[in-house]
Amino acid sequence: MQVIDQEVDINVSYLRLSFFGEIETTELEKLYNLKSLKHLNVSNSDLFDEHLEIIGQLKSLELLDLDLTEITDSGIRNLQSLKQLRELRLKDNSQLTDECIKFLSDIEQLELIHIGNTSITIMGLTKLLSQKELKSVILDFEFNNEIDELLRISEKQPKLEITLKGKGVISNGKLN
Repeated sequence: MQVIDQEVDINVSYLRLSFFGEIETTELEKLYNLKSLKHLNVSNSDLFDEHLEIIGQLKSLELLDLDLTEITDSGIRNLQSLKQLRELRLKDNSQLTDECIKFLSDIEQLELIHIGNTSITIMGLTKLLSQKELKSVILDFEFNNEIDELLRISEKQPKLEITLKGKGVISNGKLN
């Protein structure tokens, strides 16, 4: 099967799609035929909110990589129906803010989230973690000034591991 000029096996569990410029939604709708698809990587692509409407219907997804795309806070709403999604990577989407937290909180099975180089603040992260029990959060340098708050958060959530790029891993109230 052809998806965006790429030959794809119908039984694939991992798919990396990269595209630039406008694509027809009918191209992404071909993904509905991939019943075994668990991991979709569309990072570094011209992916917009209307594409998330299609991706949000891929019920078998467990891992979704949306790093460096064009999605917005309101587009995250489309991912709430992904009941198997455990891992979501949103790195390098500076347009994402604390406004998307309400939608992220509703992704039921989410265990890991990467929000480095977004505009999500410590307040947004705190709100997310108060509403959802995650196992892992990955952050970048923008949170280096928030170490004390991250340590407090990790004391309250002993199952949580916070990876702070350039500093280490915070767990059980300690920076390792």
